[in-house]
Amino acid sequence: MYAATSRSETPPELQRLKGAARVGFTGPDSRLSELYQANPCRVLLPRIPGGRVEAVLLNTAGGITDGDRLDYATSASDGAQITATTQAAEKVYRSRGEDSQVRSHLKISNGALLEWLPQETILFNGAALARQTYIEIDAGSRLLAMDSLLLGRLASGEQLDDAAVHDSWRLRLDGQLIWADDFRLAGDIESLRQRRSLLDGARALATLIYVAPDAGGHLETARSLLKNCHGRAGVSERPGLLICRFLAPDGLILRRDVEAFLPPFRAVIHGESRTLPRVWAC
Repeated sequence: MYAATSRSETPPELQRLKGAARVGFTGPDSRLSELYQANPCRVLLPRIPGGRVEAVLLNTAGGITDGDRLDYATSASDGAQITATTQAAEKVYRSRGEDSQVRSHLKISNGALLEWLPQETILFNGAALARQTYIEIDAGSRLLAMDSLLLGRLASGEQLDDAAVHDSWRLRLDGQLIWADDFRLAGDIESLRQRRSLLDGARALATLIYVAPDAGGHLETARSLLKNCHGRAGVSERPGLLICRFLAPDGLILRRDVEAFLPPFRAVIHGESRTLPRVWAC
């Protein structure tokens, strides 16, 4: 006996990725306090000159699609000073309907410092992405965090005529929500991004925040540095929080603007120069 419907007419449900990685550091010597990895997520801990600690998160699958889910968590406590990044740009491929999900949970407490500096996320045509960044921090700690998004591959002539992205941030200071931010585009993104009220033609965008008791004191520094951007950029202030926005016509200009801003800004807020994560140059 044969089935009335062929396999080609009812494609089998595919197994999806559900990866996770957690890494935590504590104490003035930034010693490792937690490490958990679930395929395809991994954490690398390269040796950095000067004794600084850097955590590099990676997705060994090479990208996500169709309901895949990646969960990352990074924590710093009791005076630890950490820089966390990703090994490469995250690629979000065409989906048959379900959102690909990337969740990042950052927790900073008891006078610690965390720099969350992942590389870009690239949206392919047909992709559907839901990305969330959850932050918990106390009043005595500091955070420098960013994310960036590229809407298609300009070098390949790709246009996003059918894609979806929902990017959200939630920031809690001492348990209280002090900042919530949502960015959402769906459908013909190529047309939507041309609207002046949305992206005004930009194809690449980034958000960078600095959370610290002295954040407001660095407003003019940030504003002065952003004047040198080749794309468009601006900064706003809330109590204990600076918010920088970057827009650019392509990913290369966005990367150059971010790389031009970060070293001098980090030198001011840390009181010493600090190099960008080495994987950014790979």
